[in-house]
Amino acid sequence: MSIATFRGNALPSRGGALRLKPLTRAVRAHARSCGSALAVTSALVVMPAAAQEGGERRMLEEVVVTAQKRTQNLQDVPISIQVLDSAAIEDLDISSFDDYMLYLPTVSYRTLGPGNAEVYMRGISSGAEGNPSGQAPTVAIYLDEQPVSAIGRNLDVHIYDIERIEVLAGPQGTLYGASAQAGNLRIITNKPRRGEREFGYDLGLNAVKSGDPGYSGQAFANLPMGDRAAIRLVGWYDKQGGYIDAVPATRTYALSGITIDNDDFVEKDFNESTTKGLRAALGIDLNERWSVTPSIVHQTQETDGVWDHDPDDIGDLKVARFGEDSGKDQWTQLGLTVDGTVGNDMQLTYAGSYLDRDVDYVNDYSSYVDYGGGFVEPYYTCYVGYFQSSLADCDDPTIQFTDASRYKRNSHELRLQSSDTRRLRWIVGAFYQKAEHDYLLEWHIPDITPAAAIRDDNYFLTDQKRVDEERALFGELEFDLTDQLTALVGARVFENETTLEGFVGTVFWPNCCFQTDDNVDSKFKDDDRTFKVNLSYQINDDAMVYVTWSEGYRPGGVNRVTTALGETYQQDFVTNWEAGWKATLLDSRVRFNGAIYFMEWDDFQFTRFDPTISLLGLTANVGQAETRGLEFDLSWMATERLQLSLSYAYNDAELVDDYFRTPADEAAGTPQATDGTDLPFTPDHQYTALARYDMRMGAFDTYLQATYSYTDDSYNDLFLSRREKQDSYGVLNLGAGISRDSWSVDLFVKNATDERAEIWRNAVDLDNRITTNRPRSVSLSFKQRF
Repeated sequence: MSIATFRGNALPSRGGALRLKPLTRAVRAHARSCGSALAVTSALVVMPAAAQEGGERRMLEEVVVTAQKRTQNLQDVPISIQVLDSAAIEDLDISSFDDYMLYLPTVSYRTLGPGNAEVYMRGISSGAEGNPSGQAPTVAIYLDEQPVSAIGRNLDVHIYDIERIEVLAGPQGTLYGASAQAGNLRIITNKPRRGEREFGYDLGLNAVKSGDPGYSGQAFANLPMGDRAAIRLVGWYDKQGGYIDAVPATRTYALSGITIDNDDFVEKDFNESTTKGLRAALGIDLNERWSVTPSIVHQTQETDGVWDHDPDDIGDLKVARFGEDSGKDQWTQLGLTVDGTVGNDMQLTYAGSYLDRDVDYVNDYSSYVDYGGGFVEPYYTCYVGYFQSSLADCDDPTIQFTDASRYKRNSHELRLQSSDTRRLRWIVGAFYQKAEHDYLLEWHIPDITPAAAIRDDNYFLTDQKRVDEERALFGELEFDLTDQLTALVGARVFENETTLEGFVGTVFWPNCCFQTDDNVDSKFKDDDRTFKVNLSYQINDDAMVYVTWSEGYRPGGVNRVTTALGETYQQDFVTNWEAGWKATLLDSRVRFNGAIYFMEWDDFQFTRFDPTISLLGLTANVGQAETRGLEFDLSWMATERLQLSLSYAYNDAELVDDYFRTPADEAAGTPQATDGTDLPFTPDHQYTALARYDMRMGAFDTYLQATYSYTDDSYNDLFLSRREKQDSYGVLNLGAGISRDSWSVDLFVKNATDERAEIWRNAVDLDNRITTNRPRSVSLSFKQRF
């Protein structure tokens, strides 16, 4: 959903003037003639009621994006883009990943809780993502200039004092490289503003139905430091109360007959989260041609409990847990951006970042004991004749899982680009990144016989380090063939290298027997190129159409053991054919943008667990898939006070080949997924509708607002034998506010109908829990700006 505002009459453009197309020039000329700053959005217009009563006509203003690494008007960019800007983020009370996902219908996702999600776009999803030794994500996530995607664990950035969130739908392989296969999600922070003194703070209270209350406090300050520098400081603390109950239960294990209870882990409203952090950025103009911006962000997120419940077996918002569930996700990002003018009008930019992230999780894993045929008891806690003399001597097989992951990522990009005012425009650049993931995954059985343990009380462990490197050269060339017709060609030449080393296994396997030395040391290297071709035609000052052919990719990688699947897997590609339009109608009171597309996913990577081949999840290139889709954003200034919008996405994503797990299955003609099978986590229909009414009440500006977001049903797995349908759901949010001068008070009722969304029916766990959304909650906030 494109919800964005722009305040002010000029766009920042260091190193060159902003190229203005006719629509942009007309809108700015109107804004200057009005003599005041308009605050407008493609779906939500925010403008003081006093200005309305003064007779000024309300219109949709320009939306600023940097999707092509240039500052541009959204309507001038021939890409399908959804935008949430800073005003929209405040107006919709967005503070977390789950919040903004609700307003982006081109995006689908699965999650197990804060910081533990996978993101998908346009149906490019196998449902097998999430294994740290497996394939990379199909969507790239950026924080400012740095890619921060992580397998199975998105960086859950707290959303406060954020300039905007951009979603670039479709392959972005030329400018953004690895994992921008189906699209790119960019979180862009506010930067220091020279010569401006700003300060603001927000205080909030919230209550969730049948749960614990929460509260938040956050603030920002922009402080000039002489004529050439400014510093921006931001801080936040957000406590979210729990709403899922861990209830009393017992569990009896199949082979041993041992029965345990969970008295030590019973707790009401136990899924709590606390997010706190700081951000600082220093902007310095070295001279009239060069500027430098160093920055630092630090965030800590602590959680207790789980975010999935078991309504089928236990009850609504209830689970039974037999061990500890907690987590801590702590990260720091250092950044440095240098901008300068080279020659008369070329812009040179260096952007470098370093991310250091530590993730520690503890989870109850006892349901796995009887899962998949029950390997734990027969081989580790009830192995008669090896570790026990009889079944009467079986150990308690209750498992506690721990994950200690250390992420380090550094990225560097140097790019040179021409002025935006030229008829022939270009950008060339070089990119390098190195991502290290050092992870220790341990499956503890506290009562295990020492002889059956691989280390301490672990019956199974993975102690590995994965390193992914990318080197690339990229460029795009854009030429105005006529005043109305523009052609663009782009390419990226890249080289990727993945290494995996360490240990995985048990006392028996994979190097029987009692092997504890490192048994994984593999490397995979590949190189290739992606291309993009685009033609855009400016019908008139207010309308544009375009066609695009583009590619996106994921790097190949290595498996932890050599089996029939092979030691390595190859890169996979998505090819996109797209036709789109952008139009501003009725004197800038209507904006209508959209695209239709067809995408082919070739030899896609698929990570699977198949005990007939290996006790590890392994990855292979398995088949072909296709997506046919449509997406659009429609915004309408219905009256001087009423704004309406509708954002919609349709995706028909399916296999185009039968999928066979093994050659024997293929010989027998028994596929695990057939041609025409819907890809998982791909709702056919998603949409978000918004209505906002602004009014003046005496000396106060007030508003009423409602949004409704709908997600169609989808499947949770590719395999026909075990997939389940996740029900459709709709979420209604309501808002109202009052403001005067520098302060405002806002009241939000989120999930007003108390809908239980089925975000993920977890097919991995035996008890088949369901990740759901937050129940109905009410929040009250007080904000002040100086």
